[in-house]
Amino acid sequence: MKKRIIKFITSFKIILLLSLISLIYFAFLASPRYESTAILGVKSTSTSTDTSSLIPIIGLTSSSKEDLMYLKEYINSYDMLTILQKDIDIKSMYEGKIDYELLLKDLDIKEDFLKYYQSRIKIVYDDLTGLLSVSVSAFNPEDAKKIADTILKESENFINEISHKIAREQMNFAKEELEKANLELSNIQKEINEFQNSNSMLDPITQAKTQSAIKTQIEEKIIAKEVELATLNSYLNANTPQVKALKSEINALKSQLKKESDKLTSKDKNDKLNYLAIDFSNLSFKLKFAEDAYKLALASYEKSRLEANKKLKQVIIISSPILSEIAVYPNVIYDVFSVFFILTLIFGIIKFTYSIVEEHRY
Repeated sequence: MKKRIIKFITSFKIILLLSLISLIYFAFLASPRYESTAILGVKSTSTSTDTSSLIPIIGLTSSSKEDLMYLKEYINSYDMLTILQKDIDIKSMYEGKIDYELLLKDLDIKEDFLKYYQSRIKIVYDDLTGLLSVSVSAFNPEDAKKIADTILKESENFINEISHKIAREQMNFAKEELEKANLELSNIQKEINEFQNSNSMLDPITQAKTQSAIKTQIEEKIIAKEVELATLNSYLNANTPQVKALKSEINALKSQLKKESDKLTSKDKNDKLNYLAIDFSNLSFKLKFAEDAYKLALASYEKSRLEANKKLKQVIIISSPILSEIAVYPNVIYDVFSVFFILTLIFGIIKFTYSIVEEHRY
């Protein structure tokens, strides 16, 4: 009996028997699976000026591939599976069905559940069109479509979240820069006010220009009076009242000129306009720089705020999931012949190895 069993196992009949079993399983036992497919892309709301390829025709930017790769990994992740379980109880859609893969896995174990879910999701990125194809299979067409619809909805949330997260980080950074610029502007304004109050002067630069103009006017008067004095000296005695009066007027003007000059320049920097004008000019330059920095920071913050509030990227659905009318699995003829071919190949390798061993034994 034992020899007959061994002879049967080592004969080709075992291949035929296993193929017959697989035929019975695929034709009469295996639960049919239906597939629902969606084709999608990611579109940025920012303006694209790239006209060197077909990508702008369908509204996709160069960053779309990167976004779709992120999306592909997200769809395959346990996070997506958790959402599917919470929203539509995906586990109940697979449990209790006749599927040889289910016999090998326990859906109550996270790792097994994730692997089985991934085996029922097929995601393909097309480099030519820049689109992502997501196919979902389940044991009835309604479940397959429901899973695909939920994946599309969560995909859009995912794309919006990652784009808004970047925008929010940029807005927070712009807000910090705006607060720094505002503080810097307030400090320099306070410093200028203290400078003006301590020197009892609104604008030393304007004051210096005024003093310089007064000095010039006095100098012009002195020159005119000296010319007039020279004319009087040509025909009057130096002791005449007219000459003495003019000399006194010239001396008074020169005395006033010295006072005005002392106000403008001096080695003592504490109360002289030239030093005050330089200090005030430095403060004015700092104020202008702080105002420009504040304007730039404010513009950057407003731009970031608008970007954060609007929809930066969106998932575009090229083809929506539909209710499948034909089961894609099992494909009885294909599956049975595949099993037969694989078993024949294994049987041939074993027989070949066994014959080599037998030859070397004798």
